[in-house]
Amino acid sequence: MKAAEGEAPKPTRGPNCWDCRYLAITWDVRLPYGCKFMGFRSKVIPSLEVLRSDGRFCSAFSPKPANPAADKAHAASKQAVGQPSNRRETDRTRPFISINLIT
Repeated sequence: MKAAEGEAPKPTRGPNCWDCRYLAITWDVRLPYGCKFMGFRSKVIPSLEVLRSDGRFCSAFSPKPANPAADKAHAASKQAVGQPSNRRETDRTRPFISINLIT
């Protein structure tokens, strides 16, 4: 059957909690994930818990706000630092000794 006009198609995948502003990582080892919007903690990602208990995808998803300062720092970290130093060859106090470990 075709969807009626004006009716949005049903999504096939749920929201990604890692991109949601309400995802919380808790200190509780038994329940490591939480949803700040709905106020619960879970063993699994909150969107899966909502789907399991309600049978529908999470409707509280809200994307994280853009952080221009983090984007600028990330772009700066991609730039080359410069010429590598030759400290390993010139440092007399602590010579570099390679060790082969067999595990």
